[in-house]
Amino acid sequence: MGTSNSIYSILFLGASGAEVTRFSADFGDEFRIHSANTGRQALRLLETESIQVVLCDRDPSDMAWIQVISRIPEFNPDCICMVLSESVDEPKLVEAMQSGDIWRIVRKPWDRAGLKMTIDNAMETYYLKRQNRNLVQYLEEAKQNLERKVMERTREMEMQRDKINDSLQYASRIQKALMLPPEEMDRLLPPHFLLNKPKDIVSGDFYWAARKEGKLVVTVADCTGHGVPGAFMSILGISLLSEVVNGLGRLEAGQVLDELRRQVIRALGQTGHRDEAREGMEMGLCIIDFEHRTLQYSGAFRPLYLISGGKLRIVPGDHMPIGYYEAHPASFRNQEIRFREGDFLYLFTDGYVDQMGGLKRKTFRSARFRELLLEIQGKPLTEQCNILREEHEIWRAGREQIDDILILGMKLSQGEDSRLGIPYSI
Repeated sequence: MGTSNSIYSILFLGASGAEVTRFSADFGDEFRIHSANTGRQALRLLETESIQVVLCDRDPSDMAWIQVISRIPEFNPDCICMVLSESVDEPKLVEAMQSGDIWRIVRKPWDRAGLKMTIDNAMETYYLKRQNRNLVQYLEEAKQNLERKVMERTREMEMQRDKINDSLQYASRIQKALMLPPEEMDRLLPPHFLLNKPKDIVSGDFYWAARKEGKLVVTVADCTGHGVPGAFMSILGISLLSEVVNGLGRLEAGQVLDELRRQVIRALGQTGHRDEAREGMEMGLCIIDFEHRTLQYSGAFRPLYLISGGKLRIVPGDHMPIGYYEAHPASFRNQEIRFREGDFLYLFTDGYVDQMGGLKRKTFRSARFRELLLEIQGKPLTEQCNILREEHEIWRAGREQIDDILILGMKLSQGEDSRLGIPYSI
């Protein structure tokens, strides 16, 4: 056993005491030398000592030593094992080297300088392996820490998302409560359908209807933005519409939009300052007199489509919004139109025609929308709604919906069981 104070330790598995003595004499000043001449002794030293290199000088035909060598990684996976042999072509040694149990075969008899260089290379390999193992362990720990932090952050984000979704669901219930429920719309309107597809949980599109002076007032609107900002604007629009229609002495579509614009500007404090937001809404509003078969229409950026006798008529709106407008707009036009029993009326926001899709990723476009309405206008209203919904999904083909969608289709017919008999009134 050597007495060197070196931190580098070599286990010499000597075939004879003479070989151990020679090896200790050559390297005892540079390395801490441990020696063993039995397998049990070698395994005990590997278990209790920090060994960097094992140098085995034993008969390669002795399978017991091959077994000891194969167990070295159990005690130190980075330990380098070398074998001293008179033949470097010994099959068992070559096999052990190919399996990785042996790092190098050193031909006997050795010379000190050559063996010293080999041992130095072995020590360098040992520390490279050790550094690599430490690096792998560090990276694994860093990965686990990162995964833990990601999981913690994901849980936090999921909790925040759930809270936001809960708030949005609550806001959606408020928004739906302000708009007439389907059963009230069924009682108030003649045969109709509503295709309402918000982009998010809450919508910037809204519909509103009421009866006053025996006439039906119905509107479809698209507020600035979608999601939460659009939903707040829609709530404001619904509230102000009830106030405006109830407050007007003479019911006229253009005057409703004029007064609604003034109320929106006042409610939002819009002054036309360059840095302020330009919230507002696009809207199409009809006042329908079924007794005289006339309707008044006024639009803020939105047209009305009227199908009569198989032909589609476009009633354009004015090119200005409900909200502040830099061009000092005039009053909204009040357009009066006569209709026939069974004509079809369509009010809609721009989300349907602006949807990207198709093979060339283009917008659906208004012309295609009009062609589709003409194709389906003879079908029952429920079927019209289903076709419009299906055509949208086919056109979108899995792509993201880019905006809120709202379409109101209505048959201008009182019929024998007029649905205007038990209306929502203001």
